Amino acid sequence: MKYTLIIFFIVAISKTKCNVTANAKNVGEGDISTTRLPSDFTGNKELSDKKLESSKNVGNGESSVYLDDVIFAMKNQNWTAEEKPCLDHIYRLLAGLQNFTLWAVWEWDAQASEPQGLLFGNRYQLGNFDQCMNAPWAKTHPELKTKYCLAEIRLERTDKAVRRRVDRPTYPYQSALDYIEYHVPHSRPLNELTWGACVPSSCPPRTVEQLLGIMLARSHLGAAGIKADISVDEPCQSAEDELEYDALFYAFFIVMGSVTAIALVCTYLNYQRTQDSSLDADSREPDFISAFCLRENASDLLRMKKEGVEVFYGIRFLTICLIVMDHQIGIYNAGPISDALSSDELFQQEVNKTTLGMLILHDDLFVDTFFLLSGFLTVTNLVKFNRLPNPLFIILKRYVRLVVALAVVIFYISAVHPYTGTGPLWKRAIAYDTTHCRNNWWLNLLMLNNYINPESMCIIPSWYIPCDFHFFVVTILVYCIYRTWPKLGITIAALLTAASIIAPGVVNYMNELSAVQLFTFDFILNPRGSKDFKLTYIPSHTRFASYLVGFYIGYVFIKYSSKGLDRMRQKWSVLGALAALTLMLLVMLLGSSYLWRSYHPLEGAVYAALNRPVWALGVGLLVLCCSLGHVPLIKSFLSWYPWVPLSRLSYGLFLTHAMLIARNVFITRNPQHNDYVEIVNTTIGIIFFGCLAALAIFLLAEAPANKLLALCLKSKVKKMKDQESNPDPLSTTTSMSTVPTGSGYLSENLPGTIQYSSKI
Repeated sequence: MKYTLIIFFIVAISKTKCNVTANAKNVGEGDISTTRLPSDFTGNKELSDKKLESSKNVGNGESSVYLDDVIFAMKNQNWTAEEKPCLDHIYRLLAGLQNFTLWAVWEWDAQASEPQGLLFGNRYQLGNFDQCMNAPWAKTHPELKTKYCLAEIRLERTDKAVRRRVDRPTYPYQSALDYIEYHVPHSRPLNELTWGACVPSSCPPRTVEQLLGIMLARSHLGAAGIKADISVDEPCQSAEDELEYDALFYAFFIVMGSVTAIALVCTYLNYQRTQDSSLDADSREPDFISAFCLRENASDLLRMKKEGVEVFYGIRFLTICLIVMDHQIGIYNAGPISDALSSDELFQQEVNKTTLGMLILHDDLFVDTFFLLSGFLTVTNLVKFNRLPNPLFIILKRYVRLVVALAVVIFYISAVHPYTGTGPLWKRAIAYDTTHCRNNWWLNLLMLNNYINPESMCIIPSWYIPCDFHFFVVTILVYCIYRTWPKLGITIAALLTAASIIAPGVVNYMNELSAVQLFTFDFILNPRGSKDFKLTYIPSHTRFASYLVGFYIGYVFIKYSSKGLDRMRQKWSVLGALAALTLMLLVMLLGSSYLWRSYHPLEGAVYAALNRPVWALGVGLLVLCCSLGHVPLIKSFLSWYPWVPLSRLSYGLFLTHAMLIARNVFITRNPQHNDYVEIVNTTIGIIFFGCLAALAIFLLAEAPANKLLALCLKSKVKKMKDQESNPDPLSTTTSMSTVPTGSGYLSENLPGTIQYSSKI
């Protein structure tokens, strides 16, 4: 017996050495042996019910068992005839993996074999997009072409177990199925993921769905028998799908190039004209050349107007910076991040609230600051008219100031923006916006995009622009009535004020909406589809109150500054400023609490009606304290001269920042870590480049258009002056009744400050 065992071991060792030597020899003989496929993998024979065998020259191991398991699962699926080319490629791929052939390993290595980090909120499993799209042999071996597909997956438990109540959702000894199923209010669900797959170019969407189902079933998520609802609803990407430049792309550069050339020529001609000593620079009449002169437009950008409200410069620019940061946080968290659970803790219930979360959850109030500034500057400019000109001309001038920069940005998004990036999520996110801009650009230019077809709005933040324009038009018309019939004007203004406060509360109560706009993960993914967004957040009739508060605050400022009461005691100024800041803080914190408090329709409606005008009242009180009195540090900081040019670029930054943020987020290839220091750093970069874009828009389009319109109106004024019998109809000593009510009195009555009156 002893000798028999010894002989047995010797024979076994000899056979093992022979097999290893033979395998090594086969691998070293060249590419032919490594790409040799079993007959069942070649696709030349009909698929049989017999389980496919692994290649003989690959030893048994975990990878071999995994691939055999995948092959077996594929054999038990129902495939159609049109899927056969795809299956042939996949079988060759699996055989190549067993032989460790380069092209097969390259293709398999380009995708995540199973989801990772899902329990910590890592929704996006993107694999390696560039490796899939840029195989070195893509052009020389067309039979190995691949494409990149995105699949949306929803996991559902199949067991019928009764879930036990667990006070702590992260109790370590509970079932992971319970944890995945547990959905904290206002946070992203853990049972949904987006999976990027690198598949043969011949595979139809149904085949991709089945393949991912097989892979998911053999992952750790499939161990408990989770059912996966998989869908591939959008076209896959391949290396051959490069966008071709269309006519709109070339049109943008032709138009902007022509405008740039005109501006450079006009700048040179205007400079030559200033060198002529026979001409007085101050006495020259504005003309086409000066309208496009870059030097003169830049000097307008740098000019600081001393009118007592210099704090507006700092408030305006710092407010847009806060809005950019908020949008950066929101869009960044909607993209691929590896630790989304940490971000969602900001939205969780009371026990998990954080100070940072309380401060940023209701930060949409910053937009109401712009409405306040708009209303304030509107009234301060209107009272400067000795005789009110034709309101249609004032409205036209306001429209041009708003629409020119907006048109340039829409033109860019429609024509150029799709060509500026690539990535797994790029087409989904950016092409979606481009399509809306190409189809609905006219709604933006007509200032109707916040009412008509808002679910297809071009440039989501642009809802602010029609609101501001509608407020301006209504205010101008009511003010004209007030100048003619004061009592009637006051009555209409009182009714408008009451309606503007009541309207959001009524809409909120009737539709059982939240007291504040919930900036949850679902909202950020699709803001246009949010019911709250369309009913209460963007309509003009629910946002008018803050504008009217600004109008009345501006009237108070004009009344007291005109009486010489322009200096408030420092003690009262400081106390008033502190009260204003406290009021603003309370409104913001109270609004954040509605995200986790129990819902009470009446209470929510009252807060929805009052929170925005109260916030605007706090900002207005701060402005009055700084303008009519002296608040150390705050007033000097907000009136700092560098805010002047930056504040005038705020409008362009408002229009461009979301586009820049979206590009940074959706060209990413891998989930990022949610680090707030990095978010601040990125925000600073967005503000910098957004200001550069805004500067180009201002110098090349916005300022020239405003000046050209002023020239047109001035020519009309001059023409109508020639028809007047009174040589000086604009004299301040002439009574209101002796002045004709025509439109020929606009130019000289319009103060220069209205140029930036109610723009952001």
